[in-house]
Amino acid sequence: MRGACSFLHRDRAMLIDFNRTEASAEPVSIAINAVLEAGARAEEETTRGYLGASAVGHPCSRKVQYDWVCDPVHPTRTRDIFARGHFLEEQSRQHFKKAGFRLADKDRLEFTALDGWLRGHADGILLSGPNLPGVAYPCFKGINQKSWRSLERDGLAKTYPQYAAQVALYQLHLGVDRHPAVFTATCADDCRRLHILVPFDTELAATTVQRAQLIIEATQRGELLPRMTDDPNNWRCRLCGHRERCWRP
Repeated sequence: MRGACSFLHRDRAMLIDFNRTEASAEPVSIAINAVLEAGARAEEETTRGYLGASAVGHPCSRKVQYDWVCDPVHPTRTRDIFARGHFLEEQSRQHFKKAGFRLADKDRLEFTALDGWLRGHADGILLSGPNLPGVAYPCFKGINQKSWRSLERDGLAKTYPQYAAQVALYQLHLGVDRHPAVFTATCADDCRRLHILVPFDTELAATTVQRAQLIIEATQRGELLPRMTDDPNNWRCRLCGHRERCWRP
């Protein structure tokens, strides 16, 4: 039989059809996804007039520049991942409130630095709450949804240096550096939550501010900073919303 193999298992023949087509490869699925992508392009994200704290710690300085001054191009799937993240963030905030934590008002969560060119908006600041081991108030609260297992095993700084840099900036500029931050990770598969204490890293905060200054000054001069790699097939480049722009001949 062409395109199939049979195996004997417990006296029964098992037939595997290697010609079977996955549903995701069917023309109708591909065509509908293409239409959805085209529709999403009508609502592209727009640039900000400042460098965001969430971007500064990315290992590719050029991507940080592009995120700041160019409209990103993200597929619908990536946008849905972002939307899921925003939902989980708000859900976690509500859980904290119901559990007896008091969160700061929104106007307490914003900071501006470097003559207004660097800005950030924190997920939250815990002003008070239950008596918990290692937790002192007030403290910064961060939220993340990615790579839950890696975060559990290796910690924030190793798993996500970009988020560690962001946390350090918030601790520094929001005046919540005396106590460790509470970083909450939600597993997207089963909604388990992991909470990590992140002490203030003075050196990381200083180097992150210096890096932000370098990126701001280079961008204002019209200077394009180097990529983090010379390989266009690097996994970070393949996932980057600026890949086509960056590697254009």
